[in-house]
Amino acid sequence: MNGRTIRRTGSIGILVALGGFLTAGADLQAHHAVAGVYDLNTEIVLEGRLQKLNYRNPHANLVLEVPDADGSTVEWVLTTASTQVLGRAGINRDSIKPGEFLRITALPARNGNPAGFIRRMELSDRRIDLDID
Repeated sequence: MNGRTIRRTGSIGILVALGGFLTAGADLQAHHAVAGVYDLNTEIVLEGRLQKLNYRNPHANLVLEVPDADGSTVEWVLTTASTQVLGRAGINRDSIKPGEFLRITALPARNGNPAGFIRRMELSDRRIDLDID
């Protein structure tokens, strides 16, 4: 081996390590963003009918129509885990249909808007626990 081969191999190692650090930083930033938007210390339970499921990355979301105390309805926008996590739980874009009744446990938005981050979904046939990952 000559000095040029060793130097090139060392440079590749540094680039690989740097890429790993950048990827880890992105994951930490994603979790930090969830903590900045949602109250991680409070869980709410919502029951209502699915209006729409947006099955996309980095996080899918759904619109749930929830009856209010006065008889009106409130549309909650609820963010879920990634489509990969949903897929491992057996949920795809066709698994939940508009009009279906859902019971959702979520972390509420810090600003008081009808929004949250889903921790658990209960469908008519199963319960799905979702991590923030």
